[in-house]
Amino acid sequence: MPPEIVGAKMEPGRLYDSVNILLSLYKNGGLAAWEPVTAPKWLEMFNPTEFFANTIVEHEVSVSLFFTMAGASVFFRVSVSLFFTMAGGMYVECTASAIQALVLFKKLYLGHRKNEIHNCITNVVRFIEDKQMPDGSWYGSWGICFTYVTWFALGGLAAAGKTNKNCLAIRRGVEFLLKSQRDDGGWGESYASCPNEKYIPLEGNRSNLVQTAWALMGLLHSRQAERDPTPLHKAAKLLINSPMEDGDFPQQEITGSFMKNCMLHYATYRNTFPLWALAEYMQNCISLSSVGEKLK
Repeated sequence: MPPEIVGAKMEPGRLYDSVNILLSLYKNGGLAAWEPVTAPKWLEMFNPTEFFANTIVEHEVSVSLFFTMAGASVFFRVSVSLFFTMAGGMYVECTASAIQALVLFKKLYLGHRKNEIHNCITNVVRFIEDKQMPDGSWYGSWGICFTYVTWFALGGLAAAGKTNKNCLAIRRGVEFLLKSQRDDGGWGESYASCPNEKYIPLEGNRSNLVQTAWALMGLLHSRQAERDPTPLHKAAKLLINSPMEDGDFPQQEITGSFMKNCMLHYATYRNTFPLWALAEYMQNCISLSSVGEKLK
């Protein structure tokens, strides 16, 4: 896209600085927020809050980093996710985002700390694989819940070169999403998944459009379109037919979460994620010429 629309290209030096921050915080599979992790976990017993978990001592966290490439210009947005972790480890969702950013950076700026970036990606991929649940999902910290973070995990693994053929974690993640898909093509997960730390579907076999968008993008990351695109078409059809007369998507159940027990309402999610998922679906699943036939 031309600079007059998206702005001037960012200087490479600023990108180097951002990546240097990531690598400086990375250590032994985790990144500290402000200082090395030294305080014992038993200090969490003095947590004065009634519903926030793991907020007292410094834990390992992950730092997320996003690239957007448009034509000859590369735009870099650093989002340092300096949050307290849950269960004493990094966030899968932030770690997966960091993988995608570092992989793209390595392609565009091959000479900058190549070996260190490679080692970092290799180790955090291992972390994501190790955090997978027995049912093939991943536990989410900032969205509800297993559906949310399985989208991130599949995206991070795919960016690192993992595929359905060479990665058991991707195959299991895909299996989880396909098994939890509703008859109407959507996905619906209850907020109760967060405090109970197990997948709990919405009552009444309902689908949630935001969660449907997350699952659709997760399957797209895994190249489900190359195996059987039918689940993707069903999900896209549900999203396409869901806007109200004014074009707005309906507000449904809360989809954000914080520290296991606090549910968060993000008003723009209902539009942002369905539109994002449909754009990814159009780009990665079908051509414009065939959209009508696929959605009949």
